[in-house]
Amino acid sequence: MTGAKRYLPLAASLVMSIIFGFAYFFIKLGMSVVGQDAVKYLAFRFTLGFIVLSLLLLVGFQKVNLKGKPVYLLLLCGLLNPLMSQVLETMATTHAPTSQIAIFFSLSPIFIVIFSILINREIPTKRQIFFMAVIITGLLLINLVDGQMEGGTTLGLILVLSASVVISMHLVVMRRASGSFTPFEIIYIATGMGAVAYSSTTVITHAVEGRLGSFFDGLWTFDFVVSILYMGIASCVVAHLCKAYANSRLPIAVSTSVFKLSTVIVILVGVFILGETIRPIDIVGMSIAFVGVVGISFSYNASASNRFKLKKDAAGDAVGDAAENAAENAPENAAENVAENVSENAPKL
Repeated sequence: MTGAKRYLPLAASLVMSIIFGFAYFFIKLGMSVVGQDAVKYLAFRFTLGFIVLSLLLLVGFQKVNLKGKPVYLLLLCGLLNPLMSQVLETMATTHAPTSQIAIFFSLSPIFIVIFSILINREIPTKRQIFFMAVIITGLLLINLVDGQMEGGTTLGLILVLSASVVISMHLVVMRRASGSFTPFEIIYIATGMGAVAYSSTTVITHAVEGRLGSFFDGLWTFDFVVSILYMGIASCVVAHLCKAYANSRLPIAVSTSVFKLSTVIVILVGVFILGETIRPIDIVGMSIAFVGVVGISFSYNASASNRFKLKKDAAGDAVGDAAENAAENAPENAAENVAENVSENAPKL
């Protein structure tokens, strides 16, 4: 990549962080309408996202070609997130204090780098490790100081740790899958798995409990519609495409660390939109984390492709090389369109 396009992956990760940073506000808005029924809310969110992605296929904006590719990687991505991660996160909020959840999620870049070294054989540079440590330090300051750890249980600790590990594994597997699949293919399958799993679960639950007749009650309110539109389109489609694109074209230590900028945005949204109080330590922690993000953003060779390359055996060389060359030569994809704000001449991947 040359010129400004070399920074598109970084721009995509920033777009994703901003969208995810506002997500908590819209989740809170929608969950209040469905009586905190997380499965029902996730069903509508992922179903809308899958419909939008399917429309992109129907109009020829994108293509999905899984022939001769390791589809098990896509299924593993979908299993880890949204299926396992969402369930574990939801259960963790019941059995663990919020501060404990935040602390473990702040440490997730460490898990990601460890898994990446073990699974993908990707070793971060010393400079990347340093700035990653700076970011983690800033986030820990925010979550540790004056954090309320009361109410924690052994089960809660296990759930939080499991959720953090699963999310970390998801990003590493997604990075590996990017060696054979486009960002759109990865997100399309994962979103479809989420839509089918959560929709069938919530419908069956309502039917068993005799509440199927009231399934859509109250769902046409302004709060719920706005919430689902944001989480179904902006989050499930735009943000996740940006995440998959950045994850495929940035060193994992860089992409993972920049993603953590969403934590800073969450705090700012809470202060300026929800009227929450900000502490001096929050400002210090955010400043440190921001310095770390800026530092790690310049700790890699932006001119290189930085794409993950799967090792292929002799039998799979031809297919693998063809897929890799197609991905490398494609000038744009869905995530790049978001980053560049271009809506025409989109290639068919």
